[in-house]
Amino acid sequence: MVVSFQNGVRNGELLRSRLTEQVVVPGMVPFNVLNRGAGVFHQGTEGALDVQRDAALAPYVEAFQWAGLPLRQHDDILPVQWAKLLLNLNNPINALSNLPLRDELSQRAYRRCLAAAQAETLGILTAAGVEPAQLLAVPMRRFPTILRLPDFLFRRLASKMLAIDPLARTSMWEDLEAGRPTEIDYLNGEVVRLAESLGRPAPVNAKLVELIRAAETDRRAWSGAELLRELQR
Repeated sequence: MVVSFQNGVRNGELLRSRLTEQVVVPGMVPFNVLNRGAGVFHQGTEGALDVQRDAALAPYVEAFQWAGLPLRQHDDILPVQWAKLLLNLNNPINALSNLPLRDELSQRAYRRCLAAAQAETLGILTAAGVEPAQLLAVPMRRFPTILRLPDFLFRRLASKMLAIDPLARTSMWEDLEAGRPTEIDYLNGEVVRLAESLGRPAPVNAKLVELIRAAETDRRAWSGAELLRELQR
């Protein structure tokens, strides 16, 4: 049995095409994890592990519970994966900022970048007939409005959103730090791919894909104002 907890929405499908003799169950990790090296992984936010409901999971449910990583099973994991992908649209923004996650989200210019990427994606998901699941207290469709708020209002209304461990970073930042190729094609690139299948543009997400591909070979830190101007062009 193989459970895929990789970010994105098509990983289970890709694994099934190659692991033809295994039971493949797609899943999703809703919390932030930072690899600190030497076998140490730091959990920066709260959450359980989300998986597609499957009878083959039954022998393992208790073991996950005892490990402090309970499995939350869903009849349809795809809306959950898309909801996580909407949150993961911040990964390239955080990686380009070169800041800890909490510091980045505390700055309105960076949040406006994320709001633009999310709003664009939500419009595409509506056209595709996909309704993302609600992972947090706030419905996903309200996120862009909240992200655009001035800093003092955002801190007041989104205190839980900023309840992030100061060490927390995104996996894409880790990849750039380590000189590895990133998963940008399976995050913002997935939005561009879906938009193209519908005959729609996705310029904000396409630009973020372009900037991360450039950063994979020539790294630089972007201020919030610089990045926002680039996305608005």
